[in-house]
Amino acid sequence: MVPGPSEPEPEVLTTLALPILPHYGEKWKAVYDDTTTKLQKIFKTDNDVIIVPVPGQLAVEMAVANLVPRGEEAFVCVNGYFSEMIVSMVEYWGGKPVVIRSGLGKAVTQDQVEEAIEKKSDPSGKPIFVVQNETSTGVVSPVEAILKVCKEHGMLTVLDSISAFGGMDVRVDEWGADYAIGYASKAIGGVFGAEPVAVSGDAWKAAKKNSDKIHTRFLNLNVWAKAIEEMGPWGHPHPSSMPTSIIVGLRKAVDLVLKEGLANRYRRHEEVAEFTRKSLGELGLKLFPDKRYLSNTVSVASVDPEVDKKLRGGLASRYDIMIAGGLGELSGKIIRIGHMGTSATIQAVSTTIAAMDAVLRDIRKK
Repeated sequence: MVPGPSEPEPEVLTTLALPILPHYGEKWKAVYDDTTTKLQKIFKTDNDVIIVPVPGQLAVEMAVANLVPRGEEAFVCVNGYFSEMIVSMVEYWGGKPVVIRSGLGKAVTQDQVEEAIEKKSDPSGKPIFVVQNETSTGVVSPVEAILKVCKEHGMLTVLDSISAFGGMDVRVDEWGADYAIGYASKAIGGVFGAEPVAVSGDAWKAAKKNSDKIHTRFLNLNVWAKAIEEMGPWGHPHPSSMPTSIIVGLRKAVDLVLKEGLANRYRRHEEVAEFTRKSLGELGLKLFPDKRYLSNTVSVASVDPEVDKKLRGGLASRYDIMIAGGLGELSGKIIRIGHMGTSATIQAVSTTIAAMDAVLRDIRKK
């Protein structure tokens, strides 16, 4: 019951027993093209979708490498551990982060973004990074409003939808996201190791413009563009080998998402999130995030350090249930329960809450 990875769908696991495909050729081309076409439906985009065989963090870093030339500015909306990580990525790549920060448990607002942009003489062409769903704090950001402001100023927009993808609505084209990152093993219910990324025409153009400043091969969108053009026709639209079984599993997960229906799936996650938050309150735990920006894939409650340690330890040792603790400065101060994909069910949450109740009763007796 952590906020990723979630338990894979059983049907996904069965695909891992199938014969392994080579990462090129007609059969592989059919699988890869079918998977990316279906992923477009979840992203709600007509933009190109590529599948990058990396952790989610590297899919974000790919955007930094291509869209943030050394010495140039990049705006970063920061409201937690994972958005803070993007600031360090920009710094590692030699960029100059312009940080737009909110307090932990709160969301960066449209007004904050507009104020930061207006301080710059010409923000056109500069990238901005926004995490849609900050799993470290349980906050969902008003990304539609933020991206709208940025596009009005001609900026490049990077949307980290890693912990929202498949559990909360993502509208790449409508919101104007130039580079959007999904994920295989959170709300989708696939297996870790294949990250879908939607890339707009403007993002491809920006990477081409920055080609002499991109000091990486594998993460270089120009290298990917060349592979798509030259090797795509015979089934190798990527510049490296691929974990084909993982992507076959991803295709199955995407099929299950689309079969359930996006509206139905998002409603399920919303209902389970509301049930989780209500149940946490009944346990006497206070929600950590601002109630205006509550996530539908992870619920976060405040605890003191002693309760954090005993509660998570007791759940693991007595009931074989894992929930997450806080990260960074929130370590020991919060607990985080994931309800995404296969764990977004009333039964899964009810079992977790019942076990938490038993452990908390014992803690409070002492």
